[in-house]
Amino acid sequence: MEKVTGTLWYVKWFAIVFLLALAVDMVYVFWPWPAVRGVAVFQHNLAVESQLIAELSNPPGLAFIKTVQAWVYQPTFVWSGLHDFLVLGAEPTATVITGSDRDLGQGLAHGFWQQLQTAYIGVLLFAQRLAVLALSAPLFGVVMLAAATDGLLGWYKRRTSVGRESGLIYHIAKHGFNNTLRGVWVLYLLPPIVIDPRWVIPPALLLVALATRLTVGYFKKYL
Repeated sequence: MEKVTGTLWYVKWFAIVFLLALAVDMVYVFWPWPAVRGVAVFQHNLAVESQLIAELSNPPGLAFIKTVQAWVYQPTFVWSGLHDFLVLGAEPTATVITGSDRDLGQGLAHGFWQQLQTAYIGVLLFAQRLAVLALSAPLFGVVMLAAATDGLLGWYKRRTSVGRESGLIYHIAKHGFNNTLRGVWVLYLLPPIVIDPRWVIPPALLLVALATRLTVGYFKKYL
């Protein structure tokens, strides 16, 4: 089987993290021990984190977050038909016409109403955090550029002064870069609890800078 690399690697991991996030949300809401938390607790977490993001962002940033939420909601709920079930589930049961297709759809919507609400809140929370990472991308770019510049100077020094050649450090740093990105996705996008991005992004910046510096600095001396 051919190994997935490049852009497809990131797409694959993004899809895996998204599905895992929804699964973790379901477990968080419905896990019976020590007590079922319920949808209200999950919704409260979303409200608290949204308020935190609003305090840290400016109006254009908040508008971008809303746009990303709409982009993610479109394929996951509108195109899949789950949005229609949300609308049916929100309607009173008394409006159902017995024996009709609408009756069946609304019955299913009411039966799985809590699961639908959990998925809805989970999608909004995931999209909000995804937008925060996107807004942080320029910062990651600046850090990587600075680290790569320093690494390039180190590489040139090794090349001109017969410095140490270490393929092991290079490959560890190269894999460390990908693992750092994967770790940021997992640690920030998955948990259904309230997370302050200031707990995740600064450490990730340091790890990305270190991995970039070592990857460039220990690239093979002679091309």
